[in-house]
Amino acid sequence: MHDGHVLYLALLLVLWANGSAGAEDQADNLDAKQELKLVDQKRENENVNWLNQKIQPIFGKKVRLNGQIESNYEYLDVRDIGDEESGSSSDFFISTAKLTLRVYPNNWSRVRVKVDAVDIGRNGEEGRVRLDEAILTLKSLQIPLYAIGGKTEMPFGVFEDRLIEGTLTEDLYEIDEWGVIFGWNPDFYGLDISFSVYRDPKVIGNLQDFDTHEYRLERTKEDRFRSYITNVTLEPIEDILTLSTFYNSEPGDGSRNQSIGGALTLEYGKFILDAEYITALKRERGENEEENLESAGLVGLAFNVLESLQLATRYEVFRDDTSGDQDEVLDYRAIAGFNYTLLDWLNFSFLDDATISFEYRYSKFEKEPDSPAANSQNMLQFQLDLKF
Repeated sequence: MHDGHVLYLALLLVLWANGSAGAEDQADNLDAKQELKLVDQKRENENVNWLNQKIQPIFGKKVRLNGQIESNYEYLDVRDIGDEESGSSSDFFISTAKLTLRVYPNNWSRVRVKVDAVDIGRNGEEGRVRLDEAILTLKSLQIPLYAIGGKTEMPFGVFEDRLIEGTLTEDLYEIDEWGVIFGWNPDFYGLDISFSVYRDPKVIGNLQDFDTHEYRLERTKEDRFRSYITNVTLEPIEDILTLSTFYNSEPGDGSRNQSIGGALTLEYGKFILDAEYITALKRERGENEEENLESAGLVGLAFNVLESLQLATRYEVFRDDTSGDQDEVLDYRAIAGFNYTLLDWLNFSFLDDATISFEYRYSKFEKEPDSPAANSQNMLQFQLDLKF
């Protein structure tokens, strides 16, 4: 049996084991950079969920284990953007089956390891198991300094999606790599300043995978651990406004690939506004011998209708900085959907959270004259997200 199915079945067996209910660790849904701020408060909530009540008598209270399963149904009106006559497609698959292990050795450090299987059964494929994250977080108890080392998402971009699909900026600029993050977070309007160094360049490869950049045939190999990021986050109005700016530099073919961006999140009443923009400052020449300084941006709005129901919409735009139209290059996206919490309906003691989500996405693409490629695509998605 493929490793992806093994992990998925293991998660199902764990889900249906008997156990009593408990409160989830408050840091469970935070990323590494946010989570480290709670290192000195990690024992604030001593009540843990049923899974940890089972394992902690064996491994101790400094160990936490959580899981997640995301099941998706997806419909596309055009299966292959390169052929507008390719017809529609529909698919049901397990987008994520995840286990997260946390260990708290003492009050100034923590370890987190995530293993997941992704896209199980998508397009008839077996899916794949991967190490999603493996980090050690250290935080000084005397001065506001911290360090994060290991494999994790580097702090370039914010990528607030609030929908099923990740953002366009995440598709293009996410950097998930082995590296080290050094930061300073004084108790001053949520200020957090960090500097990161990581192993392999990622951005230019993301652009290649997204069909917006083509490598030169004679491209030279990148140098390891010469990629770095600077990031500044500020919360000038507590719990209302958060601002971020970030800069990335990676070695490339003949010149460094440099990117810069900014993001904001504004929460007012039941509304949440997200905006993000990232642009290239410098790029290595592609197959067309041009630099092509691409950019991507988004604006999103969410409305918390009820405590259990959130409506969300997002508009994303991409500029490839290439003259003329090229087949299959994204122009813009428009997305809308909702998230509904099911815990009031699913009264199972093993569940920490259960959410059903719906999303509609319209994508507009560039198209060359007389090309057989499609110039747009409509997608519908449903997702059931179970956390335990």
